Amino acid sequence: MADSDCLHPQHVMVELKLGHVEQGLNLSAEACWNQVGDDWRFFIEHGKVFGFLDEDQRLIASAAALPHDSRFGFVSMVLVTKRWRRNGLATRLVNRCIEWLDRHELMPVLDATADGARVYVRQGFVSQFALDRWQLVPSGGPDAPVPAPDVPWPASEDSLPIAELVALDARATGAARPRLIGDFLARSTTRLFVSPGRNGFAIMRRGRNALQVGPLVASSSDVAISLVQKILCSTDEPIFVDVPAMAVPFGQWLKSRGFTVQRSFERMALGRSLPFGRPAELFSSAGPEFG
Repeated sequence: MADSDCLHPQHVMVELKLGHVEQGLNLSAEACWNQVGDDWRFFIEHGKVFGFLDEDQRLIASAAALPHDSRFGFVSMVLVTKRWRRNGLATRLVNRCIEWLDRHELMPVLDATADGARVYVRQGFVSQFALDRWQLVPSGGPDAPVPAPDVPWPASEDSLPIAELVALDARATGAARPRLIGDFLARSTTRLFVSPGRNGFAIMRRGRNALQVGPLVASSSDVAISLVQKILCSTDEPIFVDVPAMAVPFGQWLKSRGFTVQRSFERMALGRSLPFGRPAELFSSAGPEFG
C-alpha cells in the first residue's frame, strides 16, 4: 500500500511487512532504543506499522498503531533517522496511526518523551500521568547499559494461568492484552515472576540494551518490591523498569537499591486526561512501545 502524497517527492509512505523488521531494528538501534526483532514482528503481525522509504527503498521513518481489546490502542515506534528529522515525517505517520485507530473506534494513547510531548499536544493529545525509566547498571559495569546476550533463560518455577495474568494486567492497564502477554511468555528469553498471593506478577524479557521488566502489576508497593527482589536475585544484567511517577514509595525503594532515573515519559491520550485502568496497580509498564 503506497501513498504518493508525501512531503518529499522521493519519499513514499508504505505499510511495513515482516521483511522490514531488519530495517526497523536499524531505526530503533540508531535511537538507542531497547527493542528487539520480536517486538517489531509483534507490531507488524498484530497492528499496523507505517513508514517512509527513501529513493533507495531504505526505511527512514516509522510509526505503529497497536489495537487492544478495549477502548483504546497504542501509538508507538515513532522513529525518524537523523538525516530526515524535523521534516514532518513523524507527524504524518502519527496522523496515519490516529486515522487507522479511529476507523476501529479506538482512542489513540501513547508514551511520549519530553520532546515528543510538545509535538503531540499540538495534535490534540492530553497528559494522563508521568512515568520514569529507572535503570540499574551492575556495580563495576559501564556507565551505560550493554547489550544482553540473546540466550534462553532456565525454566522458571513461577507460573500462573495466562487468563489470570491477562486479568491482572487488564485491571491495571484498562485493556485486555492476551496476544501481547502470550507473545512475551512464548519467547525463550522471557521470565515470569509471580507473587505468592497471586496478587501480582512481573514479566522480564531481553531487550537490545537491557532486560525490560514489565508489565509489573501488583496490589501494593510491598508486593511490587517483593517481585523486583526476586528479579534482582535472578540476574546481574542491566535492567529497565518504567514506573508511573505516582508510585513514590516504589521509586524510593528502587533508588535505595541503586537504580537511577534514565529518562521520563508522559502517558498521553487523544482528548482524554483520565487514565484507563488502575494506574496505582501498574508498577511498571511493558515499555513505552507497548504501554
